[in-house]
Amino acid sequence: MAKKKNTKNTSGLALACWILGFLVLLIIFLVKLDDIKSNLKSTHFFERVFGTTPAFIQNHEDKAETEQHLPEEERVITLNQSSQPPAQSLPQTPPPLAPQQAQEEPAPATSAPKKEENKSQAQAAAPQPSQTLSQNSTKKEVPSAVALPEPKAVMATTTAKLCFVSIDNDGSVSRKQISRTITKNDSPLTGNIQLLLAGPNASERSKGCRSLIPDGTRLLSASVRDGVALLNFSEEFEYNRVGVEGYLGQLMQIVYTATEFSTVNSVQFLIDGQKKEYLGSEGVWIGSPLSRSSF
Repeated sequence: MAKKKNTKNTSGLALACWILGFLVLLIIFLVKLDDIKSNLKSTHFFERVFGTTPAFIQNHEDKAETEQHLPEEERVITLNQSSQPPAQSLPQTPPPLAPQQAQEEPAPATSAPKKEENKSQAQAAAPQPSQTLSQNSTKKEVPSAVALPEPKAVMATTTAKLCFVSIDNDGSVSRKQISRTITKNDSPLTGNIQLLLAGPNASERSKGCRSLIPDGTRLLSASVRDGVALLNFSEEFEYNRVGVEGYLGQLMQIVYTATEFSTVNSVQFLIDGQKKEYLGSEGVWIGSPLSRSSF
């Protein structure tokens, strides 16, 4: 009984080995089927033995030979397609032109402008650094110091007291003093005398102010010494068309305007730098300093 059991086990094991060997050979045959077909086709085995080659052998193409004749780009695509799952197959691209065809067919003349146009469009679409900075600056507002308005320079002012005259209906001349607000200057006496020579303004004229100082008279120089103001006038100061009343009036205007300053008590008149005794043909005395009491 033991011998029968051993015989059965041995025969079963041998059968299993035969089946396993057959499966291995079958797998190897299926894996090498392409190579076997290629060898049968290349050696013309069927043609030599049977006289004819079967259609499936005749139409068989070796993958290795096909890939060798394919361009490099198609080989890469074939390898990628074989390595990826069937659902994610890559689109096939047309094979590149042969070197002779590429040389015979000139490139279109518009290819370079198109490239430049595409490049310019890409540059326009790309955000410039200044635009990016401006956008970032608008997003993040940094509080800046509040700019305070610069203080305006305030000009110092003072009051100028000027002496004009008014002429009544009967022709009599009377003194008329006015006050003006002016900008302060370093030579107040010179400034006030020049304002007096310019005459009354429109508002003062409307109030009856007049001037008897001859037109065109200019102040050449002015100085104060021991309470006496030395005022040097141009030659126009010598001629007054009104007569004696005019000479007295112009002298009075100058003396009252100058003696408004505390440092001036009287005025010594000079004509073109010369000291004269009389003014005009009527002979009005100017040879000595004149004060307010002289009128």
